Amino acid sequence: MRRINLSMCFALTLLLCATNTRAQQGKNFTPVEGADLAARMEAAVRQGRTSSPQSRFWTAYSFDVRPGVLVDFEYISEDGSRSYITGVNDSATGVSIDSQSVRAETRNLGVFLLRSRESGDISRIEVYNLERKHEYGGYPVYWLGRAGNEESINLLRGLAESARSGEIGADATKAIALHDDRRVGDVLESLARTSTVEGVRIQAVSWLGRTPNTTPARQSFLLDLARSERESQEIRRRAVAAFGQTRDAATLAALQNLYSSLFQQDLKRAVLSSVSRNESREATSFLIKVAASDQDPEMRKKALAHLGQRAGEQSATTIAGTIEQTDAETEIQKQAVVALSRRPREEAVPLLLKIARTHAKPEVRRQALLMLARTGDERALELYREILLK
Repeated sequence: MRRINLSMCFALTLLLCATNTRAQQGKNFTPVEGADLAARMEAAVRQGRTSSPQSRFWTAYSFDVRPGVLVDFEYISEDGSRSYITGVNDSATGVSIDSQSVRAETRNLGVFLLRSRESGDISRIEVYNLERKHEYGGYPVYWLGRAGNEESINLLRGLAESARSGEIGADATKAIALHDDRRVGDVLESLARTSTVEGVRIQAVSWLGRTPNTTPARQSFLLDLARSERESQEIRRRAVAAFGQTRDAATLAALQNLYSSLFQQDLKRAVLSSVSRNESREATSFLIKVAASDQDPEMRKKALAHLGQRAGEQSATTIAGTIEQTDAETEIQKQAVVALSRRPREEAVPLLLKIARTHAKPEVRRQALLMLARTGDERALELYREILLK
């Protein structure tokens, strides 16, 4: 029988699911007509309040979705097993499912507003993948068709700006970020600067680093947020992550300066994570410096963890040197063993075997044995035989 490769199976599965699901959803939705989104929304609310058999109902529409995101995604593997990704994920670098990196995107999404039949007020905002079948909580859906970018963004921006609930405002902001429109960055920055709702600002700042038209002025704004003692730790952490999405030399230098000025561990960890996404030699050198000499053991462990995921002789030498130091802290050496285990197998296994047999500290030897067990390498099995059959 001719084998079909995974990518072909995956594409066929999505195509079949999309065809079947559209037909099923068309039967479940009540279409609403009108000249524009506002008119259709008004008619849908009126119809839902007078005709809905339930206490609540949905008003919903589709929109132009930005590329490179996975939302409410179902993955069917070759053996027929199903995996689900809930929420919103950046698919540009792949999403890990069952030890595989799945690169896909969901471009057929809908904004769903759950409303009270009594008042028509919105109690929840969801973005659902229209390629999947949903029950929608058993509530009826009044379908408004496809909205233009401007009318959709304006609607959601109004909800984000007026929301008293942080959750509704945050969800409206996230939905704005999913639109394929160059104005999205300006809207998000405005919300990040002016909103008084923490959830709205958190979402706006988080997505600012992923907008396609990031400018030097916007980068400066994010860096100011990261530095500001007046901001919450969460806003500052999100600002660091957003700022670090730009991976040029100037951004890397700014992150290094920011790291030296911070005292809070969670913010310094965020800086190290951002630096680790930069694949340059300078970024590696900075991580090595932190791993070798930072006064905070937690930061040294974090830097070692990032080095374990980077290729290159510099990283390997630093990790091995930390393990071999006779005066190094045990916990840091154990973290170095974990980092070593993330190196290519042919490099890592011989060193882990040596550590498990000869290291002076029993805690470090045990850590090496634990990491060897996770490699599945036959050489590790031989060592276990030696130990257990003595």
